[in-house]
Amino acid sequence: MERVELKKYFMSKEFKDKYIYNGDDLGAAYSKNGTIFKVWAPTASEVSLNLYTAGSDEEGSEKIGTYPMEKQDKGVYVFDSSKLGDLKNKYYTYNVTADGETKETADIYAKASGVNGKRSMVVDLEATNPEGFEKDDRLHIDKSDVIIYELHIKDFSHDPHSGIKEEYRGKYKAFTQKDTWLNGDAKTGFPTCVNYLKELGVTYVHLLPAFDFESIDESVSSDDFNWGYDPKNYNVPEGSYSTNPFDGNVRIKEFKEMVMALHQANIGVVMDVVYNHTFNLDSSFQKTVPYYYYRLNDDGTFSNGSACGNETCSEHEMFRKFMVESVKYWATEYHIDGFRFDLMGLHDTQTLKEIRDVLDSLPDGKNILMYGEPWFADKSPMEEGYIPAITANIKYIDKGISIFSDSIRDAVKGSVFKEKEPGYINSKEQDSKNFVDEIKEAVHLPQRVAYVSSHDNYTLYDKLILSTDIVDKTNVDNMYNRNDALAKLNEFAAGIVFTTSGMVFFQAGEEFLRTKHGIGDSYKSPIEINRLDWTRAYENRDVIEYYKSLIKVRKQYKCLSNADNQGKIEFVDLFKEKDNVVSFILDDTLLVVYNPNKEDLLVSDTKYKKILIPTQEKKNVVRGNSIAIMEL
Repeated sequence: MERVELKKYFMSKEFKDKYIYNGDDLGAAYSKNGTIFKVWAPTASEVSLNLYTAGSDEEGSEKIGTYPMEKQDKGVYVFDSSKLGDLKNKYYTYNVTADGETKETADIYAKASGVNGKRSMVVDLEATNPEGFEKDDRLHIDKSDVIIYELHIKDFSHDPHSGIKEEYRGKYKAFTQKDTWLNGDAKTGFPTCVNYLKELGVTYVHLLPAFDFESIDESVSSDDFNWGYDPKNYNVPEGSYSTNPFDGNVRIKEFKEMVMALHQANIGVVMDVVYNHTFNLDSSFQKTVPYYYYRLNDDGTFSNGSACGNETCSEHEMFRKFMVESVKYWATEYHIDGFRFDLMGLHDTQTLKEIRDVLDSLPDGKNILMYGEPWFADKSPMEEGYIPAITANIKYIDKGISIFSDSIRDAVKGSVFKEKEPGYINSKEQDSKNFVDEIKEAVHLPQRVAYVSSHDNYTLYDKLILSTDIVDKTNVDNMYNRNDALAKLNEFAAGIVFTTSGMVFFQAGEEFLRTKHGIGDSYKSPIEINRLDWTRAYENRDVIEYYKSLIKVRKQYKCLSNADNQGKIEFVDLFKEKDNVVSFILDDTLLVVYNPNKEDLLVSDTKYKKILIPTQEKKNVVRGNSIAIMEL
């Protein structure tokens, strides 16, 4: 069948009635008495199972054998290995014959794999649980206290000054090391890694992709770096973050240890999930059911809404089913507390609602976070009748799903795509008024994720350098060093984010003026550019203390988050001569003022009893280029 015909056929009632499989048992269901292998391959004429002793040819593995699989209803092929005995820790692939061509592929539903994810592994998941994991559970964190810290597993602890054991640096295990200090010396009084996160006060860490991705060679120990937005095996932890990527059990156990350690620190874990595309079209999806899992243009060519060479098709029932089951698996098996969806605009709202509904059905599942990017990278030919999850369609997006607000981000600091463009905090005084309406809008949107920096684009500090004339840009050696005026603007941006409704989100290191030396798209830059600089953190302790105060006040005054969308807000004009000042009262409790001007402003009204931010001020003064929070 031609691709154009396939595109129509996959959406037809005929195909759906004949082949959509509703069982939840695809993949390898392990038992010591025999493993049941099931693969959905409706377009295949033949499928067989390959068994191996090791996860790669490089390890000198032996092939145990190849076994034909029996075709059953709904296009499902099955093999019962009971006659072969216990296959625990054995590796496997499928041979799938479609359109007269046979390709060897890993299992789409694999939960463990060998090195570099080429072969799937039969795993006894119960045996991978670390001691005490059965007592671990997702955290119950009040929605008003959602403060998300975005970090990369390797970034987090790779710095030699991190206080982490050398063998754990850049690994899952780094999160399990307790009481870490700068340079490994408690006398510094400066905590690092999880010890630092506890003192900072964040309630969630958002982990950049930690499922198995393609771009890093797991077979060698190296400082190679990638963000991880190149999926290979969605239900398998990334091997390069484990201490032994050759043993499929190790990465699972160490991932669970990481989650448990963060939970013990009262910090929830959010996974960054990238279901919108695969690394390339040489994927298990394409090898198993050619053209089904991907969105096609009307002429049969692969569409590219992800700008990564392909995009998946969430409106196809079996890929929707895969997404739903995958998210549920991570939530139940690994006790994950939340999910961030990369390029969520490439998914349809129905799929996301089904994911939300499944999470809600779990014990305490309504507390599991769901949020994502409500946009796509390029045009996408989503099937007619389905609604893409973009900002313009927010009324169709389940209320339990939040969306990143790029309009707030750009209004505060300037466009991420125009490095020299300023925003509300860094414009000339007379120009700040251009952003006032968007700043006001940000104050009362509980379904939005408020942020000004993330892993992609410039760090907040680098953006401020590029969009102002405060530092000498001809002096490259010094331009990224601390500048007090820029530090003040950094704090100003954070102050706005922490006083807007919805979820608070910030990039790791934003709170200590993190720099990537002007590199915005650092996904494959050297680790030296990407890793957190714990010495820089120590040197900028005053900025960290400011973030701590924001976190403390936000937790104390629930009206700041307006998590239940019931809060009262009243904009007031206390400074009529300064029309670019934003001031508002929340629930008759707090006065919040944003002052983008250079001069200080005095709040003369005596009903404002106590200034909470900035904490060192005794008078009712709103400093220039700053915020103030006052208690009524």
